[in-house]
Amino acid sequence: MIRMRASPQGRTTVPGLALAAPGALAASLWLGGVTGLEAQKGKAPAEMPPPRPVVALADTAVPASVTGSAVTGPAATGSLPVPVPAARPDSVGAAPPVMPDGSAPEISAVRDAIGAYRKGDLAAGDRIRARLEGGIGTLLDWAAIRFGGAAVDFDRLAAFLKQNPDWPGTTWARRRAEDLLIAERRPPEFVRAFFSRERPQSAAGKVALAQAFMADGLKEDAAALVREAWRNDNFGRELESRILNDFSELLTTADHRFRMERLLFKESYEAAKRAADYAGKGFDTLVKARAAVAAKAGNAGKLLDAVPPALRADTSYIFSRVQFLRRADKAPEAARLLAEVSRDPDILVDGDEWWTERRLVARKLLDSGDAKAAYEVASLHGAEASEKRIEAEFHSGWIALRFLNDPRAAARHFSRAGAIAATPISVARAAYWRGRAAEAAGDATLAREFYAKAAEQGITYYGQLASGKLGLSQVALKPGLDPQSEERVRAAKSPAAEAVATLYAAGLRDVAVPLIVDIARRSPNVAEIDAVGDLALAHRDARALLVLGKAATQRGLPLDEHAFPTIGIPSFEPVGDRVEPAMVHAIARQESMFEPAAQSPVGARGLMQLMPATAKATARKVGLEFDLTRLVDATYNAQLGAAHLGELMEYWKGSYILTFASYNAGPGNVRKWIEAYGDPRRPEVDAIDWVERIPFSETRNYVQRVMENLQVYRRRLGSQSALLMESDLKRGAGAP
Repeated sequence: MIRMRASPQGRTTVPGLALAAPGALAASLWLGGVTGLEAQKGKAPAEMPPPRPVVALADTAVPASVTGSAVTGPAATGSLPVPVPAARPDSVGAAPPVMPDGSAPEISAVRDAIGAYRKGDLAAGDRIRARLEGGIGTLLDWAAIRFGGAAVDFDRLAAFLKQNPDWPGTTWARRRAEDLLIAERRPPEFVRAFFSRERPQSAAGKVALAQAFMADGLKEDAAALVREAWRNDNFGRELESRILNDFSELLTTADHRFRMERLLFKESYEAAKRAADYAGKGFDTLVKARAAVAAKAGNAGKLLDAVPPALRADTSYIFSRVQFLRRADKAPEAARLLAEVSRDPDILVDGDEWWTERRLVARKLLDSGDAKAAYEVASLHGAEASEKRIEAEFHSGWIALRFLNDPRAAARHFSRAGAIAATPISVARAAYWRGRAAEAAGDATLAREFYAKAAEQGITYYGQLASGKLGLSQVALKPGLDPQSEERVRAAKSPAAEAVATLYAAGLRDVAVPLIVDIARRSPNVAEIDAVGDLALAHRDARALLVLGKAATQRGLPLDEHAFPTIGIPSFEPVGDRVEPAMVHAIARQESMFEPAAQSPVGARGLMQLMPATAKATARKVGLEFDLTRLVDATYNAQLGAAHLGELMEYWKGSYILTFASYNAGPGNVRKWIEAYGDPRRPEVDAIDWVERIPFSETRNYVQRVMENLQVYRRRLGSQSALLMESDLKRGAGAP
């Protein structure tokens, strides 16, 4: 309960998390698009794989996990019913969240205290905090350590973490505490006690513990920590100097070389140069060459040639040579070099960056018609992070299946991807393509099993395609809990939920966002996450609701509706060529995450991330007065954004995938891709493969995400519950 103790006696431009990558369309793109198509110039358009085979799947049983009992309407002939839970609209149910009165004295106190902390006035904030008890007091203790900066010492930070181990929004605090161990020069016994239950999470923590080990004569233990930090961690110049001053005798030439290599992959060239000075003779020339190649400098080739012959077998040199050859449209030569590279992680240093380069080379080879070489380059990857390994195995399997007609090899790769997939998108993609491989091999029963697994991820692109394969006719969403259930009512009174409610009441929604996100990512209680989502909904905070819903669904929690808010687009009077409302929501969700004040580094603005030149041209065409300052007005931006979508739809004769690709990358690029890969509106071109062949990773992902958003928003807005993914992919058929 929140109480005040008797006693005498101000918003960020884009609150909360960083925005997703901008997808706005600059006016310059209308004039021909950005260069960078990874298809080789002068080559004939690459041959597309044959159309997808059609296998009779309807008579095979679907696992119980997909069928379920709630069925609405008769199933189509030969198709299976889909479970459709009752949709919960974006309005608080019969038992709305209990919210504090924004004018109450304790809420005013919260506002004033946090205002003081944010200004760096820890003393003023603490004076207000001293009058408060209970959950509000804990909330202000958290605000103090979050916003207090250098004025917050180790003891205060550690005390909060010890007293509130489950408080959300503190994932950063442990690392900050480790920094303070060094800054405050805590004694060895103190440092060792701090790390008695949990090993260091940061480079500063490792150095602090290494210093304690050295003081106790544990040189080998200290060396292991220092070498780990030096090789693998990112840190500033000050800590770098401390390590070199205090532990230089513990670091080997191999350590310096490994650090140099890793920093080169991170494009931290100044730090890499400093490491190269300790790595041995000639490595400074390697750093210069790597930097020049990465920057596409005109003298990059000469600098590569200037690297001493003794270092040209170094994997770092080979990486830049491969990159240089690829950019010179010499993919076959790049592939020959890649074939000689070890997949040993200690030699590669950064297997994920190597995979990225392999992907680019493989796609160039595929564009030139050499699918076999493309497969060899992709399949011999050394990717390390789960996300990159999944991507690498998908590419390998997709090339094997669709371009080499080898479903057995494809199945192996898709199986590897599926074994490590954890997020809905990755799970659905791996399972869908396992189904496609089984189809191609003529195993309809196995195909249905994998399509059923993919279809369980109904909010994803490939989950929706799999549903279509099974004959499922509707988009299935996983609803939240009954807001009147005992579990939900109890969760709404949790300390975390009450803290969020207090911040909303105080008008501090940007301060609430870190708590909301951390609750969604870490809370073991789905009811608590649902309750916090309803608070965001009650305050019509579409962006917070979206980030909560996305984080929750990434964990597999049944909060699909929170992940697709319908409160983010205001009512507006359509102008120009009209588009369906679900499309506007689908684009805004991907572009700005429903943040009206969003502004990208390149100048795109507002809900729909419109570039000023594009917005001005659209306004002129539809007869609206253009006002640059109003692009952060949600209604005005949505009106112009919808009109611009209408322009693109007209330009592409109703094609959704070409419209969405153009919105992200520009019509000029899309025209190049049509020339290279065929027109996806044509019946002989497989639209699914066409999307996968988009050479820009951002645009490829963008089209798939907007397409899946569209299916969900049709249902959420009540305009259409039927699943139309297959037909949406082929819209505009027959054009131009």
